[in-house]
Amino acid sequence: MKKFEDAARSLADGKPILLYDFDDREAETDLIYLAENIDEKAVADLRLNAGAPLTVYISWDMGQALGLDTYLDFVSENADAGSIYGALSKPTPGFDPRFSITLDFRENKTGCSHVETARTIRELCALLKNGDAEKFAELFRAPGHIPLIIGSKGLLKERNGHTELIMAFAINQGLFPMVVASEMIDANSGHSTSYDDAQKYAEQRGLDFIGGNELMEAYG
Repeated sequence: MKKFEDAARSLADGKPILLYDFDDREAETDLIYLAENIDEKAVADLRLNAGAPLTVYISWDMGQALGLDTYLDFVSENADAGSIYGALSKPTPGFDPRFSITLDFRENKTGCSHVETARTIRELCALLKNGDAEKFAELFRAPGHIPLIIGSKGLLKERNGHTELIMAFAINQGLFPMVVASEMIDANSGHSTSYDDAQKYAEQRGLDFIGGNELMEAYG
């Protein structure tokens, strides 16, 4: 599909795209960059023009290579059910977060600035692309400023969140499936940017806009 090819080309060229999930899910739009192209200007764009805390999406295979579980899986396997960790992790109906750890690159001073945030993400991407996962703990520390979200193993066959949508898109378009995302927040209302306003924003900036229904039809 030409629309998908154009969006993939934009990501490969270092430009962001917008991804809306579904009216009956979160009804939210993410501003997304390809991780390997992230720099301080892209981090600033995500923080200032999207508005939600930025997160890094990685595939299930990447999580396995790094030896990481989601936070909920880790707690369920390692924490006492009666502990505060167990209590806070009690399942909430309809809520299925795939958050894992937060981290920083060890050579950063704090990891918080746009420059150091971008460096952490690029260094993690390079480590994964080069197959150097055994150096993960040597080069990175946790906790840190960068939250990781791990896609489900079965992608859209198992879950249809923003993570799985963009992972399926990246893999099928031949892109390295690691991205940086931030949810679009309306600065006036304080709520998530509406579908219509997100589309208008994309048009104003000349950005590609993809909907979850399109991706489910193609890859689900």
